[in-house]
Amino acid sequence: MKYKLLITLLFTNLIYSQINHQLNWNMSSTNQQITIAVDDTVTWTWGSGTHNLRSTGGVEMFDSGYYGPGYQFSHTFSTPGVTTYICDPHPNSMYGTVTVTATASVGGQGLFKFNISPVPASDIINISLDNIGNDQILIEVYDILGRQNMSTISNVTNGKTSLNISQLSKGIYVAKLTSGITTSVKRFIKE
Repeated sequence: MKYKLLITLLFTNLIYSQINHQLNWNMSSTNQQITIAVDDTVTWTWGSGTHNLRSTGGVEMFDSGYYGPGYQFSHTFSTPGVTTYICDPHPNSMYGTVTVTATASVGGQGLFKFNISPVPASDIINISLDNIGNDQILIEVYDILGRQNMSTISNVTNGKTSLNISQLSKGIYVAKLTSGITTSVKRFIKE
């Protein structure tokens, strides 16, 4: 009986424990993308140089201040949604997106990969999806401030679909794709 109780407690703790995700923060941190669960923490560790880490929009706000090599900044995400972030001195090479889901994804499960072409694009983006053949997906487009600019259901045929972005202003956007309970994000540039 004691062993059954101990196993139940350990299993419950494993299911409901928060995860601390580790990311590097340096000049190679271009287009970082991570999908986490509510109440998970992301810890960024500074590489060489002086940097800051500041949210630029979305559902969470944070600002690390400026620090040098070895500094660590952590933020616990409590609200489902998308948050974008940058390093102010290096916005073209140090930026990323955190997508927070209401359900946990264990060991990277619950994610799928996709590619966008062409980048930059002016009218249409073509989306190629891994592991999704013929299905419907929700496509949401957010600007760099985290404001939703588009939301549409798209039919996927042989792992491919497209999206008309001609009405968007020039700039950097985040495409968030959701298929069932899986979500993934990627940046693209509208010219």
